[in-house]
Amino acid sequence: MKNFIFIVCFNFLFFSSFAQNPINQLNDKGEKIGPWVGYYSASNNKRYEGFFENDKPVGQFIYFSEKGHVSAKINFINDSISSSLMYHDNGNMMAKGKFINKLKVGKWFTYRSSGDLLNIFNYNNGKLDGSQYMYYPANKETQQSKLMEEYSCVYGLKHGQWNQYYELGTTKAKGNYLNGKKEGLFEYYFLNGSLDKKGRFVDDKKNGLWYFYNEDTDQMDKIIYKMGQVKKSKINKGAQ
Repeated sequence: MKNFIFIVCFNFLFFSSFAQNPINQLNDKGEKIGPWVGYYSASNNKRYEGFFENDKPVGQFIYFSEKGHVSAKINFINDSISSSLMYHDNGNMMAKGKFINKLKVGKWFTYRSSGDLLNIFNYNNGKLDGSQYMYYPANKETQQSKLMEEYSCVYGLKHGQWNQYYELGTTKAKGNYLNGKKEGLFEYYFLNGSLDKKGRFVDDKKNGLWYFYNEDTDQMDKIIYKMGQVKKSKINKGAQ
């Protein structure tokens, strides 16, 4: 409903300017100028509305899906910088953030179609860079979205500490990444906080002695890996 009202109001303001500025005009150099309306070639449905100056988009552009829903609103600040709002077909926000030279930069927020926060990602030149956060669907009673996973990236690859959480907030798993691959000690936990399993990775492969614990008994399994391949396994009583 909100999208429908917005479209009606925007169309009124947009098309009211046509009395003085006819649409889809080119200058002597063949560059787009003034108000433009673009269409999908297959269906001839409206694809976008906006203004051009010497073939460059300026101000706010509205983009539409093939079905007619508003899919994005992009504000072109200058030749290289733009801010973007993207939408699900139901009108709820899907993502918001900024582009520089058509590449994502800075903090981006993404949302589920329900409106719940999904991710907070940080970008640099179009690649994930810095702290990254993923969230559970919002609690129906509190309307809060609990943190599910957090990690860091460098040039698009996971790098550094990685943590995963249960919805109640307790640690589910933790470890370390090196250039996008698991490296070093990883620990996984049951919901009650007791250890589920632990061991080391080398170049994203299990390597060396791993411990596997039973949540309900004191039984523990030991498995020795060599670069992802099981070399020896043993079941012990009385986990320590």
